[in-house]
Amino acid sequence: MMLSDHYGAFPEKTLLVLTNNELAKFFTLVDREIEPLSIVETDEPVADTDLASSGDLDHAKQIRRNELYRLLSLELKRVVADEAIVDIILCVPEANKNELLATFSPELEKRIKTLVPKNLASMELTQVIRILFEA
Repeated sequence: MMLSDHYGAFPEKTLLVLTNNELAKFFTLVDREIEPLSIVETDEPVADTDLASSGDLDHAKQIRRNELYRLLSLELKRVVADEAIVDIILCVPEANKNELLATFSPELEKRIKTLVPKNLASMELTQVIRILFEA
């Protein structure tokens, strides 16, 4: 997909990551081109079966989010190395940003050029681009 001339270009190869509690979508940005790269997803949460937290769906969602962020961190390391990524634009729900950042290595944290505290993972890519550039 080509970005409109209305928006800025990306002279350095940049990674756009859109994440929520269930998935993370990866896109590469180079000049005015944006391309989908990969998606990391976790399974639907199920309530714990142990006696202490039986039926605790919030606990199951937390476990799912922890697993997603672990997988996301691994995928980020792989993509940054394989794709020669210079900068990262990371979109994560504000309530979860510190939790996600805690899973990153210092090297990954240094590559985060922009942190957008919003849940944009379910939106159309054209809407995401508009929000990122017009905010």
